Amino acid sequence: MAQTFARAANPELEPRTPTPVRRLDLLVAVGTAAFAGLAYVVALFSRALPPPGLAFAFVVAAPLCSAFAMVILLRRSRAQHDPALGWVATGLGVGLLAMALQALAFPVVMPSGGPLTTSTPSASALYLTYHLTFAAGALLGILRAPPRWQPVVAGAGLTLALVFALDLVPFPVLTRPDGTYLPLLRVLLLVSAALVAVAAVLWVLRVGRAPEALRGWVGVALSLSVYDLVLNAVGGQRFAPVWWASLSLRFATYAVLAAGAVWNVLAQLRDIETYSDSELVRREGQLRRSLRLTHQLLSCAQDLARAVTPAEVGRVLAEDAVSASGAANAAVLVASRAGGLRVLGGTGSTRPRDGVDDATWVPSGPAMLAMEHGRPVLLGTRSEVEDSFPALTRELGQQTSSVAALPIRERDEPIGVLLLWGPEPHEWPRQQTDLLAGLAAQGGQAIARALAYEAQASAARTLQESLLPTRLPVRQDLTLAARYVPGESGLQVGGDWYDCVEVCDGLVALVVGDVMGKGLRAAALMGQMRTTLRSVTAVDPSPAVVLQALDRVTLDLDPDEIATMAYVLLDLGTGVARIARAGHLPPLLVDPDGRVTALEGGGSPPLGVPVEGRGEAEVRVPVGSLLVLYTDGVVESRKHGLDTLSDFVASVGVAALSHGHAPEPIAEELLQARLGKESDDLSLLLARYAVPVPTAPASPNGSRDAPPAGSSAAPLAGAAEEE
Repeated sequence: MAQTFARAANPELEPRTPTPVRRLDLLVAVGTAAFAGLAYVVALFSRALPPPGLAFAFVVAAPLCSAFAMVILLRRSRAQHDPALGWVATGLGVGLLAMALQALAFPVVMPSGGPLTTSTPSASALYLTYHLTFAAGALLGILRAPPRWQPVVAGAGLTLALVFALDLVPFPVLTRPDGTYLPLLRVLLLVSAALVAVAAVLWVLRVGRAPEALRGWVGVALSLSVYDLVLNAVGGQRFAPVWWASLSLRFATYAVLAAGAVWNVLAQLRDIETYSDSELVRREGQLRRSLRLTHQLLSCAQDLARAVTPAEVGRVLAEDAVSASGAANAAVLVASRAGGLRVLGGTGSTRPRDGVDDATWVPSGPAMLAMEHGRPVLLGTRSEVEDSFPALTRELGQQTSSVAALPIRERDEPIGVLLLWGPEPHEWPRQQTDLLAGLAAQGGQAIARALAYEAQASAARTLQESLLPTRLPVRQDLTLAARYVPGESGLQVGGDWYDCVEVCDGLVALVVGDVMGKGLRAAALMGQMRTTLRSVTAVDPSPAVVLQALDRVTLDLDPDEIATMAYVLLDLGTGVARIARAGHLPPLLVDPDGRVTALEGGGSPPLGVPVEGRGEAEVRVPVGSLLVLYTDGVVESRKHGLDTLSDFVASVGVAALSHGHAPEPIAEELLQARLGKESDDLSLLLARYAVPVPTAPASPNGSRDAPPAGSSAAPLAGAAEEE
């Protein structure tokens, strides 16, 4: 079973491309130098020798090339943190002084031994010194000697060279009067050649066949130094053909090193320039991809922030995943209480096979696997899908050639899966899976938030419904309709409420109130006010009495809390309505002709505000008229405040004429006009006064005696008793 398992990695920058390094085939270079030296020796034997004056140029040029090479090696060793090159530069520095002192004592330059009157044996010792110090520097570099020793070694070498030049150490005679070499000098030359050869071999073994170019040129220079010593020993005298070859190779030793160092620096500069340009382009592309990734994640975060319900979160997350990956389909699955997964939202062809409900569909393969293991499952070809999950095509209801299932986590716990699939193969590159992992991480937080919101909103709705009447009284002489819509904050219980209390057969109290607050405190106050209202109306339903009783309930309100109420006591026998308002908007009376009147009478401050007494007003309600009680959420807007009250009054009149004063369709039309505009919760209570039914006369406090036997008092079809 070919399953692609991988833990989602944290997005990171791609590693930097290695800096280009110039390399040299050391064996080829040494072989070429040896062949060129041999050819030069043969040419010297077959042709006329160079003039003696040319020896002066070679003797002077060698230390100049050595100095040039030493400077480059020293700078490169510091730039590259290469102690081996630093040791080679130290050896060259000591050899440079020895070469300069030996050149001053050379007969062609200064026949008298130079300003230091260096003897011929001491000049020969200086010749051996600069060869051996070059090799010694290479050996110390190979042996990884501490760089802090370099000043000490350099000081000792320079002191030794000066001692030789000043003839402070007596040397035996090494040449005959005719300039030929004695056997002792030849032995010293061959031994020195052997030592330098050892250093050359160890250097080659240390750096390898194809080292960095500058190290390679050091190896070539060491091999030429060996060649110089051997030819000088074989030649046996100055200005002989072999001696000329030795002198030429001596110059070549340091000329090759200097030229190689210069070539390496120039080539390295050119390579670095090219590398910098290409790396800049590559990094710019990577930065653009990173910015695009960041932009997509930010866009997804903004989309998820606007999503409120779990279904909205699932749809947004699936759409963003399809946009980011190019997959044909996506679904967001979350763990269900019954076990397994359920579809939260999706895009594309997210329907399962026929006969399976969306809400209970569970893709049993990659989604469950990713959920259980907490790791992404990535399948890029049709064969991988069929080998790993043969039933997946049947479950998805279409041919599937690529699948990605990424776990959705909340606080490191898997809570769902982001599933993507399509009919075409898909490679799922690293950057894309990183983006999808980021979307899944954002989705986990958004889903948890939405599920918590849904649970709290459900609890708030349940509490709100428990505080409002479960149903309204049904009468022949009064038709009622009511609406309540919570505001934008669905997580808190609103403060709007309404009620309709049948005091007796002929008296009905219509009430709408608003506790300007939200949450449990507002809910508790609503409950107290409704309970007090029903208790007081059972004893004395007079509007002023009821408001005074509610004043006592609201005495402990905070300064920033306000409770308002509109109370209408309607006598169904006479059509007289007694009205009292505590800081509330006036009820509306719509007569049978559609004229709307705001019942402004009976006004007083909000509940809980100390007043000497509560007033009330009377108004006659014609038969067939409509009473409309409402809260400020019906007419108030953020932009215009209560300025839209006149528009609401006009719309009430139009709706009443359109629906024959029937409360239910009028309430629905008024509500639909406000949907999407409300920021606060709103309540509506509509009552249509029909043909009055004869009832017993009312008592002075507004109550009525029980109707006499055989009277036609309006029967109750089931009064609301939600308590």
